[in-house]
Amino acid sequence: MGGGDGLFFLMSAFYWDWKELLVLFLETLAISSAWGMALLMLWGGQAMAQSAVVDNGSDPSSRLNMRDQPSKDAGSVGQFYTGTPVEIVSDAGGGWSQVTIGGGANSLSGYMMSQYLSTDTASVQDATKNMQVVSPYGTQSVVVRDTPSNSYDAVSMLEVGDDVRVIGTKGDYYYVLLDDSSVGCLSTSEAE
Repeated sequence: MGGGDGLFFLMSAFYWDWKELLVLFLETLAISSAWGMALLMLWGGQAMAQSAVVDNGSDPSSRLNMRDQPSKDAGSVGQFYTGTPVEIVSDAGGGWSQVTIGGGANSLSGYMMSQYLSTDTASVQDATKNMQVVSPYGTQSVVVRDTPSNSYDAVSMLEVGDDVRVIGTKGDYYYVLLDDSSVGCLSTSEAE
């Protein structure tokens, strides 16, 4: 190894250590800041999401709003039952967490009040609902929508009689968690 090669090796080792330190700093910042999460993603590092479940307390019919902004005044994406699995992406401040529900072909992202999320998933009683697909249209299958509306893209098709896990509601629609971890929507007349 010539003199220039040694200098290059020393400089690349310094660069690598510097890069690792910066990623560690950004990961630490991301835990408490949406800006830190954004910087980390721009840098190319990967922040670790934290698994949790919705915990509305002892009332199984109670549901937690997912909001499109971290505020009680923001629009509701939907209301979710105790036991709904979420990934906490970041602390959004002011008692709010940025969360994602589902994965696969379709997921939901928004904000939930941190006090109603539990990382002790084993201690929370699951109040999500197991239901069966029905067709009020006389068909053998129904379309699982990507959003709770009549204007939608199809996420999946389910056969009449298939079991679904209902994790939340919005208006006349259920949010369902599919086998591939995708989240979809069925009309309340399409599951019982």
